[in-house]
Amino acid sequence: MNKKLLFAYSLASIALFLFSYTQVDLSLTLSRVNIYQFLEKGFQYIGYFDRPISTTLYLILVVVFFLLYGFFLTAVRKKTVSVSMFWRTVGIMTAILIFSYPAFSYDFFNYMFTAKTVLLYHKNPYTVIPLQFTGVEPWLSFMHWTHLPSAYTPFWILLTLPAYLLGFGYFLVIMWNIKMLVAAAYIITIIYIGKILAKLEPERKLMGMAIFAFNPLVIFETLVSGHNDMVMMAIVMIAYYLYLQKKRWASFFALSLSVAAKLMTIFIIPVFFVGWQRKLALWAMIIGFLLVASQREILGWYVVWLVPFYALLPSLEWALTVGTGLSLGLLLTYAPFLYMGNYDPPVQTLKFWAIVIPVILSLIWIGVRNLICPAKKPQV
Repeated sequence: MNKKLLFAYSLASIALFLFSYTQVDLSLTLSRVNIYQFLEKGFQYIGYFDRPISTTLYLILVVVFFLLYGFFLTAVRKKTVSVSMFWRTVGIMTAILIFSYPAFSYDFFNYMFTAKTVLLYHKNPYTVIPLQFTGVEPWLSFMHWTHLPSAYTPFWILLTLPAYLLGFGYFLVIMWNIKMLVAAAYIITIIYIGKILAKLEPERKLMGMAIFAFNPLVIFETLVSGHNDMVMMAIVMIAYYLYLQKKRWASFFALSLSVAAKLMTIFIIPVFFVGWQRKLALWAMIIGFLLVASQREILGWYVVWLVPFYALLPSLEWALTVGTGLSLGLLLTYAPFLYMGNYDPPVQTLKFWAIVIPVILSLIWIGVRNLICPAKKPQV
């Protein structure tokens, strides 16, 4: 089973890597090498001019990753997955997907441009907008949100500066460097989920790590799209571990850095002062998620705020079930856009039902399962 899962995840990761390049913006040329440009145009044709095929391929990938997720968690429950095989699978998947194109994220290129604004143009990204560089900046042809100043925190911008510098002006290298930064945060999050559970629930350590590491939405939004939310999550997991080590000042400093990365973990600050229980931390992040969702459209990577916290509660079956349903729903929201190529009606309606139906089905499943086999009281 171990080797079959490793092989399956390797193939699925290669397929997702290849699919990501169908979404390269038509205004973006990633390389001047003729053979690469030929291949790129072939991939772009699938993504932009054969949308039914592109959408079908995407849906197949989503289904495959969720099936593998189920198989992997089942194998962990049956204790047929070794720790070494777990890390080999994570390592191979990460190594492949670091080099994928950030297919589902417009924000990623704004990360790159914000660093460029500081290091190349020597401007304050909070006082200028990308459009002010019209005529001199080639990236504007494929960037979005060019009419707005940077929405990212100073700490996050600081973290991206070495990635830009070490790219030596090469677009692909800069892109991969920032992907590596986010991937490193993904690995750190897994490590610290393991460290925390080793202290609190050691018999379920590997399950908690797997719940997070192989969640398809985490894979798509982090290893492919490269959203910076993962950096915030990595630091807050470090903060919790330091708290358990009774290093309160160091923990609070790490928590502050997490908030400085992307604000949402500000909801953990009250939890810090009342004992930082796992279940309370999860509910604090759920409240934060719901508050944001009540003010704006729910975006896929928002669930990255929740998954590490319910991964720390591997006995909490309802959280895993609803979290998986929500993860599936949010990944399905990309399908209407892939098919239509825009956000005009009925795309928003389809996206709404893509989220609602899996969540409702997950709630129904919880109800049916509890009627058949009442759940044990979870640990907190």
